[in-house]
Amino acid sequence: MHLKKESLILYKAKKNKTSNRTRILECLFRNPTISRTEIADLTDITPATVTTTVTQLISEGIVQEAGESNAEDSTPGRRKILIEIIPDYAYSIGIEFTQKALVLCITNLKGTVITKNIVPFTEDLAKNITTEIITRLGQLIAASDISTNKFIGIGIAVPGHMDSDQKMMISNNRLWGSFSPDMIREAFDLPVVLENNVRCMGLSQYLFNPATTPDNFSFFHVGLGMHCAIIVEGELFSGNTYISGEIGHTIVDADGRRCECGKHGCLQTIASENWLLKIAGMLYENDSASLLKTLAASKNSITIDHITTAYEMGDAAIHGYISEALKALGITASNIAILTSPEKILLHGQLFNNKEIRRELMDLIQRQLLFVDSSYNNIFEILPCSTIDGAIGANALSVMHFFIHGISAES
Repeated sequence: MHLKKESLILYKAKKNKTSNRTRILECLFRNPTISRTEIADLTDITPATVTTTVTQLISEGIVQEAGESNAEDSTPGRRKILIEIIPDYAYSIGIEFTQKALVLCITNLKGTVITKNIVPFTEDLAKNITTEIITRLGQLIAASDISTNKFIGIGIAVPGHMDSDQKMMISNNRLWGSFSPDMIREAFDLPVVLENNVRCMGLSQYLFNPATTPDNFSFFHVGLGMHCAIIVEGELFSGNTYISGEIGHTIVDADGRRCECGKHGCLQTIASENWLLKIAGMLYENDSASLLKTLAASKNSITIDHITTAYEMGDAAIHGYISEALKALGITASNIAILTSPEKILLHGQLFNNKEIRRELMDLIQRQLLFVDSSYNNIFEILPCSTIDGAIGANALSVMHFFIHGISAES
């Protein structure tokens, strides 16, 4: 069988991994079909060691040969045999909880969702978040019919930051005070790893979408809160403290609204979903001409979709607030580009699912970067946003931690 390598993009694997096996596994995730020779070139591992390691991985059922490269892809002589990860060799569990929903999902090694459960947010859910996770995850695993020995571990994408011991979530939101990682560890005979939800989403782009995601990029998420995950050479950049990436608390208007952090004019007081929903609620109550009254049954039932629909319908007040938010986001995104010059900046959020809002934001970004070559605007990409993205990111965290690194540690 001859398989064509369609627009294969090769990325340099990093040299600071714990073992040759880890480097080869990550190379295979970043290059879904690749020959042994190419693996050796990209990882700086000797061809003999690559051959030995790949043979071992094949014997374990982790990778398989995937046919031969085309003649034009090979040097003269015998065609190269391509190697690929077997996605269903093992499975991962990913969990995210926010003030929108508790999302649990099972994926294979390549991030394909096998089954999921989405539980809408309620205050009772928040108060009992740990027991809800344990109960619903037990049900999800049982319903999946996947043997427990096929699971590599559990990744949890949290709406905050974890302490160095992975035992406590650091957050200014008291809703999640009952969250206990140790209780989840005790309930399941699986390892558990936790990370900020936006950082997980950035990692999922690196691991599960290699064809369009370079080794160096920023993942700028706009949701109820905001965060900008930075990936450098395929690694999540952390800085000296957990405040790295807290883009929502950068100042865009020194005389602006007071933020929950105590400062005035933080980006999230202009452009986060939380603040847009607060403003929409005030308009619903006080503006008799607001189109929101025709879209939502009550102030408390307003959603981001209602806001973007009102924007499309020409609601003047909503249009003004959205435009203000997009201006601040455009300035911030262009500042990221100027300060760090990543290969790509990925923009992500429910707000951007609206076509007109995407167009306006990209126009604003381009105006901020008129002093550089116009081709530089190509580094910006607005991704589709789904409720399940954070949980898939948690699966990427689990795969990276327990499969790519963990298998190496056990070998």
